[in-house]
Amino acid sequence: MQLSMTVWWGITALLTLLLAIQFFLYRQKKKELDLQISENMRLESKLTDTRRDLAELNARRKKLLAASTQGLIIVERDGSISSANKVAKRIFGKFRKEEITLMRWTRQHQLHELVEHTLAGEKMPAMYFNAADKVLEAHARSIKENREIVAVALAVSDVTELQKLSQSRRYFVTNISHELRTPLASLQLLTETLLNGALDDKEMAPQLVEKMAAQVDTLSQLAQEVLDLSLIESGRAPLKMAPIPLNDIAQTQIERLSLQAERKHLSLKVEIPEDISVLVDQAMINRVFTNLVHNAIKFTEQGGVTVSAQMPNGQTEFGSREVESGWIVVGISDTGIGIPKDDLPRIFERFYKVDRARSVGHESGTGLGLAIAKYIVEAHGGEIWAEGNGRAKGTTFYFTLPTDEIVE
Repeated sequence: MQLSMTVWWGITALLTLLLAIQFFLYRQKKKELDLQISENMRLESKLTDTRRDLAELNARRKKLLAASTQGLIIVERDGSISSANKVAKRIFGKFRKEEITLMRWTRQHQLHELVEHTLAGEKMPAMYFNAADKVLEAHARSIKENREIVAVALAVSDVTELQKLSQSRRYFVTNISHELRTPLASLQLLTETLLNGALDDKEMAPQLVEKMAAQVDTLSQLAQEVLDLSLIESGRAPLKMAPIPLNDIAQTQIERLSLQAERKHLSLKVEIPEDISVLVDQAMINRVFTNLVHNAIKFTEQGGVTVSAQMPNGQTEFGSREVESGWIVVGISDTGIGIPKDDLPRIFERFYKVDRARSVGHESGTGLGLAIAKYIVEAHGGEIWAEGNGRAKGTTFYFTLPTDEIVE
């Protein structure tokens, strides 16, 4: 009996030990499982954060692509297009990216070669090409993964206006050179004539010096007009607006040019009501009147020049234009040689001159006066144009200026 109890207690103790060991192993396993669950939850949270960051990054990328003023294109190694923004699609047209390659879409061999060279690891300079009557500039940069080039990013910009500006600058330099050549050549010839003995001729010397002074005046006028045009175009000549009676402006400029008209026996008339006032920069508008009246006198041999102004009531026609209330329309009419109809749209271009054969016997100008007048009038918010005077010879220049009155 005593042996049986000893065996029973031994078995009980063994079972208790096994249970304790099992419970210990359970606790360890549970702890490991809890740690694993915690790690999984942490990884899942991190994955969620990563997905959210990727979604935000992708949304930001799409916004950047949409906001870009350049055409942005991603070209894969096989030539397929994986991405293209709206600007690129406006340039080359819409497409279904799963069905088209860069070459089929753009039909630009130069662009295709640019991508091929970039995929080969070459650093290519900017490329220029024409498409749909536009001049385009393309830059290419490689996209790498694990140090291997997998795609090319293309940035395409419309540089048509920049090309036109560059061409305009070249024309400007060419025209300036041409305009300088004539007076400089005359000055050189006159100087050589004086040095070769004409200086001692009491009759000829003053005449030659007077001609030299005239050429110097031409150069001074050209320099001043180029400076004026540069300041006006760059916006560095701010307008100082003030209400001024229009008749006062016109009368002042007419008086300055009256001697020039008297030499040619021309009449100068001002037909502007004294109650008309304009909101303008007086110094600037003085130049407009001077340039237009001077031109009218220069190309008129008989008759005269008339300066007039009207205040439209509602919409009123002046030549080929309609002008609304709130603007004063100034007209400067002459009875001169007139301007051919085909030349009228271009006379306000810098350095543009009507057929020189028609100007024989007339003083040559710089070709900048009308351009300056146009910029000044437009800076005041107005417009300027010219009309032929029907069958009669002569031209009328119209321009609009803001009234100083508030129009309801």
